Amino acid sequence: MKPIHLNLAARPYRDYRPVYAAVVVMSLLTAFLMLNNVDTYYRYIHETRNTRAKIASVEAEAQRERENASKVERSLKSIDLAHLDAQTQFVNAKLNERAFSWSALLDQLETILSDDVRLLSISPSFSDEGLITLGLSFQSKSAEGMIATLNRMNEDPHFRNPFPSTESQTDGQFQFTLTSEYLPQQALTAAEVVR
Repeated sequence: MKPIHLNLAARPYRDYRPVYAAVVVMSLLTAFLMLNNVDTYYRYIHETRNTRAKIASVEAEAQRERENASKVERSLKSIDLAHLDAQTQFVNAKLNERAFSWSALLDQLETILSDDVRLLSISPSFSDEGLITLGLSFQSKSAEGMIATLNRMNEDPHFRNPFPSTESQTDGQFQFTLTSEYLPQQALTAAEVVR
């Protein structure tokens, strides 16, 4: 005998379990991605707020530095550079006067004077630029003493541009004055280094 199978269903039976499983998995995946998006959004908002605060603090610091720089520029512009330069040159001239070595000058003059020439006076003058100009008075037995002195000064590197100022002859003695720029040893050494 054959069993009777009665199908009382209005429609045929379909197994929807795989579809439900797929829907559940997709729903869980969607929920996970949505939560991930929400977390990313909150982190973005938080980090953006911190970054904006840092940028604002850096901009405020930059503005303070710009204000300080403009104050310094205004104070530098208010300095009287011409007066400061004049003071500096005055101080440098005084330092050159104090550093002037009379013994070195006399040693140099001793090397250029011939036996018949006698030194009567020396008057140095110091310019603001540090140039030393000598006014020298000599006495000799003849005019040849002046020519010999000029020639020797021209050969000596410590003296530059010697030039006779006056000359006179009284009682058989020949007197003459010369002006010359004087380069002390340290200035001469600096000039050689520059060459």
